Amino acid sequence: MDRGWIQFLLVVVPVMSLIGSWLALRAIAERQDRKVGAPKRPKQAAGGTKDKTGNKAESE
Repeated sequence: MDRGWIQFLLVVVPVMSLIGSWLALRAIAERQDRKVGAPKRPKQAAGGTKDKTGNKAESE
């Protein structure tokens, strides 16, 4: 095997592993947020009410 391929694999495999772990942790966190009765993150709590399309609802 060429030395360049070995160096490439030694860099790419750990980087892809880190990216996969990060995506998995994001998915788990989003799943926790969607559970009924789960406390909202501060960013979501202060965001106000939004309709189905994501537009901010107007209060009357």
